Amino acid sequence: MKKIAVVATKKEYADFLTDNISKFLGRYAEFNSYSIPEVERQGGITEDFVLISAFNIFQQVRKRISSNSEIIVLSLSLSKKQMERLSEIPKGTRALLVNFDNRSCMHTITSMYDAGYRDVELIPYYGEGDYDHDIHVAITPNESHLVPKTIETVYNLGESSVDLNSLMAIADKLGVSEEFSTHEAIEARKEYYYMNSSMDRLLNDTASMTSKLEAMLKLMKDGIVITDELGKIYISNAKARELLQGRTAVLEGFNINEVLPEIDLSSTSETLIRTSGANLIVAPVEIINGDETAGHIVTITDFDEQEEKQHGMRAKLSGADHIAHYHFEDILGESPSIRKTVETAKRMAASDAAVMITGESGTGKEMFAQSIHNASRRSRYNFVAVNCSAIPENLLESEMFGYEEGSFTGARKGGKIGFFELAHKGTIFLDEIGEMPLSLQAKLLRVLEEKKVMRVGSSKNIDIDVRVISATNENLDRMMAEGKFREDLYYRLNVLPLQLPPLRERKEDILLILKSYTNKLNPGMKINTAAQKKLIRHGWRGNVRELRNVAEYLTSLGNLNITEKELPEFHDNAGKPYRPLEMRKPTFIEKFILNEGRDIELHGIILRELKTSFGQGERAGRKRLTNQINSNGEMYSEGEVRKALARLSAYGFVRSARGRGGSVITGEGRELLDAIEQLQTEGIMG
Repeated sequence: MKKIAVVATKKEYADFLTDNISKFLGRYAEFNSYSIPEVERQGGITEDFVLISAFNIFQQVRKRISSNSEIIVLSLSLSKKQMERLSEIPKGTRALLVNFDNRSCMHTITSMYDAGYRDVELIPYYGEGDYDHDIHVAITPNESHLVPKTIETVYNLGESSVDLNSLMAIADKLGVSEEFSTHEAIEARKEYYYMNSSMDRLLNDTASMTSKLEAMLKLMKDGIVITDELGKIYISNAKARELLQGRTAVLEGFNINEVLPEIDLSSTSETLIRTSGANLIVAPVEIINGDETAGHIVTITDFDEQEEKQHGMRAKLSGADHIAHYHFEDILGESPSIRKTVETAKRMAASDAAVMITGESGTGKEMFAQSIHNASRRSRYNFVAVNCSAIPENLLESEMFGYEEGSFTGARKGGKIGFFELAHKGTIFLDEIGEMPLSLQAKLLRVLEEKKVMRVGSSKNIDIDVRVISATNENLDRMMAEGKFREDLYYRLNVLPLQLPPLRERKEDILLILKSYTNKLNPGMKINTAAQKKLIRHGWRGNVRELRNVAEYLTSLGNLNITEKELPEFHDNAGKPYRPLEMRKPTFIEKFILNEGRDIELHGIILRELKTSFGQGERAGRKRLTNQINSNGEMYSEGEVRKALARLSAYGFVRSARGRGGSVITGEGRELLDAIEQLQTEGIMG
């Protein structure tokens, strides 16, 4: 035989409800009644079913109810004797209807009005808040202690009984079909005044209708809760119970205002609420039956899930694959410089601050950007890569920020979503940021500061949450000095600077990376010692990209044994660094060398020491740098070193941190050092 616990605030009322239910179902279950203090003393409830009549009772005992117990929420109704007592009240009376909560007040008022007692104006009162002091009469179902002291006349109707709907629900759980057939049940039923709410009539007229509705709700991806006209929850789906599990393990029987006090059923607007760490969007819709409100359908959506759906839709709308494919594990190399760079990038991934990646062409800037994204909390969202130099200047703004239909000649019908909107919640990678026109730099700065974009042809701001990673092989310090790059934008983008070492400074990684490529393209291929030495001596001006091209060239030959003869013709002289003066923007370095005169020798010494420190994954302070220089037989003061560092920093050849952060050589600084060493090799400099 099943066991049923009946829980109420007071033991007397728990016993009253138990006796009430036992008249109908006493033959089919063993009943135990508990007050809240008794539940707390005995430590828990283990019966098969737990019956409660109010949400506040449930909240007090929920942690003491066994996970195997099923909770049933009771609805209460007035008996015929209670209804007859109402006939004593004069017509036209204005009275407070006093009960322990708003839900119970409204349920009792509806019962009375439905029974025909509509000549009495009833105002709900549950012991809180003010009331009209011109009212001198109160009606209550045995909650006299809540009646205000100034009320002159009180009609105490006595305890409310369990209504027939609740009795039938309990019988259904017990598998009993003839709960009203016994003599005791028939006599007890005579005391009931039976009424149904509008939602009762809609949902309970036929069992098949309820079954069909439950089946439909199972298919809904959002949480759904259906209430009657008073807000009592009649049915909900599993998704709703999952989303609201932090507040209650059961929904049916409670009033929606008890579970979700933040919402207003009279409003159809969405409400954002927070529960158990989750953000939920809740929206009620009115159910109309004829001219009356029969109830509400309340949808509950997980805000974060909704964001993910929108993220997927953005990707589909763009028709592009905005996925970061690379992870830190894909970055090959065992040299100290690359391992230090990877570790620094991993720490940057934990932040949301903007990252600026600098390095020569082919050093893997996008690979690092994708790895940072995939190691961040934004990895579930889009990684949108934008090559600022590949998009025509007249189209760059509309591509970056989107546009509305008809905003310009050739605009797509329906408009187009911009890169920043696509990257919402994710990461946007602005490659070749130095190529961005000054006019667009100002608009980009505004977007970064306001975290809003405005599509071309629109006046509406769109909120965005985007992490920005930029990359360049340009000397932005020089570009700022020349007025070609905004200084305020630079500091917005360069919060976390990440400098990538060129391949020629990580020679121990050359054969390792080459082997990884050839193993994929032509497994078993071997390179003899002479060829390996030539590869290591090569300057690799194209860095890893050039090395990959060499791997493709060698595997295309079809030979398994590669000698020096099979190697491609390199454009720079093997064994010598490539001549940076022949590279992009050579005149700037030439002019600097000529202008510095004899000071260029100290510049070269400083750059060489900084290059060594960078290879060891370290930054060099001014005092330490002076000691290192003089330990090699030079004689320079700390003041001379400070002056030279300031000069090199002003032209972007080194980057110096404030305070004791030390200095680090830049990509441009490496070019200058290569040029100085080349001139020294050729005997042009001492």
